[in-house]
Amino acid sequence: MALHKIKDFDPDYVKHLNDRDVKGLDVYSGQEKIGSVNDLLVDDKGQFRYFIINTGGWLLTKKVLLPIGRARVDYASYRVYADNLTKSQAEALPEFTDGMMVTTMKSKCAACIVPPSQI
Repeated sequence: MALHKIKDFDPDYVKHLNDRDVKGLDVYSGQEKIGSVNDLLVDDKGQFRYFIINTGGWLLTKKVLLPIGRARVDYASYRVYADNLTKSQAEALPEFTDGMMVTTMKSKCAACIVPPSQI
């Protein structure tokens, strides 16, 4: 099943989130800022699957896929918490670059990334 950036799936998605956008929220592990939410990936049914996190300087400025189940949103503090995520775990998260196609499968990988050259 292919995944879609939230705005591509539903241009008015913010209305369904009570006008509270998660894009742009800071991401923390404990008290350490690890980046910010660049985007959100949803499946064909609109279910949230991954945050696309821009890691800023924490991981040499790259975007990674953080599974929704590893994070919680706190709108009161304008933050997403990836509790207990270590730097080594973050380094092991799949890297995301624009133009990649991401799919979910029930096989060995939670998210399979297909480079643009293979699409």
